[in-house]
Parts: sequence; C-alpha cells; structure tokens
Amino acid sequence: MTVLLAGVIGFIDDRKKLRSRYKIILSIFSGSIIFFANLFGLITIASPTIPFIDRTRLTIIYPFLVPLIVAVFTNTVNMLEGYNGEGSGTCLIATCFLFICSIIWNSAEGVIFTIPVIAVIFPFFIFNKYPAKIFPGDVGTLAMGAMIACIMLFGSLEVATFCALLIHIFNSFYYIYSVRGFFESSDIRESKDDIILLENDRIKASDQKSAVLTLPRLILAKGTLTEPELVKNFYAISLICGFFSILSILLMQYTLGNFNIYLFIIALFALLAPTIFILYKFSRIRGIIVLMIILLISILLFLIFIEAVIMALPIEDLDLGIISIPINVLISFLLMIPILLFWYMITIKYFWSEIDKMKKKNSE
Repeated sequence: MTVLLAGVIGFIDDRKKLRSRYKIILSIFSGSIIFFANLFGLITIASPTIPFIDRTRLTIIYPFLVPLIVAVFTNTVNMLEGYNGEGSGTCLIATCFLFICSIIWNSAEGVIFTIPVIAVIFPFFIFNKYPAKIFPGDVGTLAMGAMIACIMLFGSLEVATFCALLIHIFNSFYYIYSVRGFFESSDIRESKDDIILLENDRIKASDQKSAVLTLPRLILAKGTLTEPELVKNFYAISLICGFFSILSILLMQYTLGNFNIYLFIIALFALLAPTIFILYKFSRIRGIIVLMIILLISILLFLIFIEAVIMALPIEDLDLGIISIPINVLISFLLMIPILLFWYMITIKYFWSEIDKMKKKNSE
C-alpha cells in the first residue's frame, strides 16, 4: 500500500505538477500506513541495529519516524533522475546489494522484499537505459524510493541501506544545500541549470556560481561527457556504495556476538580489488569516493567512542510518562553534529575547488 500510494502521488505530480512541499507532505502520508500497521500490531518495526551499539533503545520513538523516513527515501531517489537509466540503474544496483546483505543478516523479510523489487526494476531498466524507450517520471522514482524504504524497514537493514544509497544521499545533500530548500527541478533549471548540453550531444558542467550543485555537475567539472558515459560514472559509484553496504552488514555481526574478524578482512580485500579497478577506470569519481570513505570512517570511529564511553555513563533515562527518552542516545545524537559539520565543510569545499579548476581550465 505504501509503494502504491507513493506511485499515485508521483502520477498526480506528473499530471498536475505538485509543489515540492505538497509532494513531501503526501509522501509522509504514504509512510504513515506502515506506522499505523505497526501501531495496531499488524506488523513489527524493530528499532534499528547499529554496529558496536547493538539495537538502539528507540522502540517508541522510531515508529513515529517511519513516515518521515519513507518521505526522505522517496524524494532522495527522485532527485537523482534525469538521464537515461540513471535512477533505475542505481536503484537496481542498490537493491541487488541489499539482497546480498539480507542473506548475510539472515533477514527473511529483506530477501522476500528485494526479490520482487529486483524483478520489476530490472526489466524496466532494460528499456530505460540509453537510448531510453520509456521513462519513470515521478510515478516511477517515488515508487522505487518507497520500495527501498520498505526493504530497509521490514528487513532491519538501516545501516546497509544508508551505505547502498550513499550516492543518492550525496546528490540530495548538494542539491538542498545549493537551493536552500526543496524546489521543483523545472523551476530551478529555468535560471540555474547545473549542466549545459553542447551541439555534439556532449554535456558539460555549468561554471555559473548560481547554478545548482548536483552530483552530475561535480562529475562533469573534470570535462565533458556523453550521456551514457556520465551514467556509467553513477553506476561505478553505486557499485562501490554496494561494497560499503556489505562491509557494514558484516560489522553489524559484532552486535550479535558472532563477529568474525578473519571473514571481515577477507571480504575487505576481496572488495578492495574491484574497487581499485573501478577507480582506475573512472578517475572522475575518486574524490567523491574519498569523501564517502571519510564520512563512513568518521561515523565508525564515533560509534566505537559512543559504545566505549557514552553508553557506559551511569545516566538514567528521562521518564516523560508516555515515553522514556534514553539520555545516552540523546547525547550521542548531539555529539554527532560536529562530525557532520566537519564533513559538510570539506564536501562543499571540494565541490567548489573542482568548479574553480574547471573555470581556470576554460579560461586558459
């Protein structure tokens, strides 16, 4: 029902062009179906499991966040769309890796949900890849985002899904930062187009300060590409994000008490070889992958610190009568802000350094 409703919202948007704020509100409404199903005991949405911290104590709070999570996923996937096979291809890669993660995590729900999602996205991708014969529109992108959100929620694959969709999260971060909110791409591109289509069907990045910051613009800052070449860079990033998701699910075995360090090292080196090959073939994405690794390592070290120091503090939960707020978890969230601000600064600085290099090269 959540996926169908997300698709209906997308269909209405394709026909009537809803304002972004209305689309987000309606997306939250589609996620509320899962919230009420959990509330009335038809399903069970468990608190997320995080490496080194075990299952978080968010039994009451987390279900209330589910509608917002669904809205974030649907709109995040919707933002990385615009080129032949871009959205469907990256979602297909992410879902395939979530299928592998479901097997490793021993999540029957994850397996049950990923198989039909792969089964519907794959044939769509065949006709959506360059040269595309069909296009997803918002009805497709919002539905695919809702599908992946459901896989995450029912399969308890929060961390793995975050890693698998890191390419979409990066693009959304740049986009929202540059426009200072949510706007329709058709409204923005009238004056702030992120790319410029050349006469020979090649695409180049805009060097205008007011242009929207997007992942395509960052990749194109290193030189022009054709549309198929640009989309292949997205696929390359998605594959590496998938590798991150596998490593994250192996780390989550630590919370179950059966973490195998030797298996993790073997997997790390096994995934390192194709990662090096991909970075060799797609040099444009190296900086993006480095930023992703910095973010993931920072979060990993932070989680170790939380488990060793913050969770060990003898602080009682704050009892508000209806709900009980774990103060240790609240402190952990607050301490996460400096890490995100640090990553925010280096990410934006990297983006503009690439744009400045492009300007200098063009002037020369």
